Amino acid sequence: MFLHRAFYETREGTGAVVHLHSTFATALSCLADTDPDDCIPPLTPYVVMRVGAVKLLPYVKPGDTRMGEMICDLGGRCAAVLLANHGPVVTGTDIASAVYAAEELEETAKLLVLLRGAPRRMLSPENVAELKAVFGRA
Repeated sequence: MFLHRAFYETREGTGAVVHLHSTFATALSCLADTDPDDCIPPLTPYVVMRVGAVKLLPYVKPGDTRMGEMICDLGGRCAAVLLANHGPVVTGTDIASAVYAAEELEETAKLLVLLRGAPRRMLSPENVAELKAVFGRA
């Protein structure tokens, strides 16, 4: 409960929070070289538009109240996080948007795992800025 409540209290406009143990997002949360500040890089426009920046939070045991504290420490800057060795937590303005964002995060994590080791073409900072300007913050 505290995990969800932390998002409601710190992220304006949050109407729903979903927490999953989806396969590819969880796999990404277990990889040692996953960037903790940007664990879902801008691979597709839809991950930028629906999910935004995703922070990897350090591992704590399931049910540990520090999860909520770590989310509060983000100050509402992220609509989604990956809990290390655990899985994603994703927000939305309503349950449908949270679920769609969680699906987008999972599918992008799948692409990242499948493309692992291969040269990848990411969206440029200019592409990301344009998406944010046109479609708003995720």
